[in-house]
Amino acid sequence: TISICWCCLCCPASIFYANTTRKTKHSKSKAQAHSKDQIGMPPNEKERPLIVVVGAGSKHGTNNSEFVDSVRWGLGGALALPFAEDGYDVVLMGRRQEVLDDVRKAVEAVHITNHHAEARVLCVECDVTDDKSVEQAFGHVNTIGNSYIDLVMFNVAPPYPSNFKFQGWGEVLLPHQIDIGDMNKQYDTQVNGLIRISKQVLPGMIERKRGCILLSGESCCNLHGGFEFGSVAPARAALRSLGQSMFQAYGPMGIHVCNINIGGIIDSPKTRQWTKKEELTNPNEIAEQFLNVYMQKSTVWSYEVNLTPGFSSRKVNMRM
Repeated sequence: TISICWCCLCCPASIFYANTTRKTKHSKSKAQAHSKDQIGMPPNEKERPLIVVVGAGSKHGTNNSEFVDSVRWGLGGALALPFAEDGYDVVLMGRRQEVLDDVRKAVEAVHITNHHAEARVLCVECDVTDDKSVEQAFGHVNTIGNSYIDLVMFNVAPPYPSNFKFQGWGEVLLPHQIDIGDMNKQYDTQVNGLIRISKQVLPGMIERKRGCILLSGESCCNLHGGFEFGSVAPARAALRSLGQSMFQAYGPMGIHVCNINIGGIIDSPKTRQWTKKEELTNPNEIAEQFLNVYMQKSTVWSYEVNLTPGFSSRKVNMRM
């Protein structure tokens, strides 16, 4: 079942559209300006770019009101916020509608604070491991008038296996102890999940000769398989490899694909239980780097970006 909501007026087919009468201080948002600043062009000047976040906070629950919005749902919930500041229309995709609704309220609040009266937010339930779910989700998104999908941020990964342990937290799960079913789930969610999403968005991007797909990943798994990460690193590395192939395949077509490898531990309600706040990476600051990559001119595209907090820079496993 696909559950959809625009905020805030009801209309048929369980789709809710957001119409506001607020006056805006800005005659032209960065979203409108950027829509013209790429290789290709939108179908017409009245169409607005859509920013799609796949994996918008689904790993975190709704009972985290004591945390600020940029931390409350980890990176998934934070990714849309810098784009909302610049007036972009945002589509939030995830498995749990109640979490998406909370993230939507945070995005709407940013729109209001920054005087973007025309900006819209859409929530769509979507399971990237299900072909029909993905097809239906993007089918609904594609019915939105005066818009086109210009960016997809793929922030999807299944939970670590239930018997996974970090070094020093208990007996580490060794490669010969990995459950094949868990490994297949890792691959199906990340690698096949990206392929399912790509089938829905890339034909339109190819036709427009413009678009962007950004893949979030963990440096400890994407770049090197630490001995305790054997159960999760292979699928992460495969996702990175697929992203590199996509950069080379679609770059000449005007479509930017980039791996963003994140070092450090991302601040969230869960990780606050692991260590002190000063040793965590701010998800909103990570999200700002996604916006920066999206805004890159086509002559200076990055195919990979590595993010590392300064306080842990001496622990970075650098590769030439």
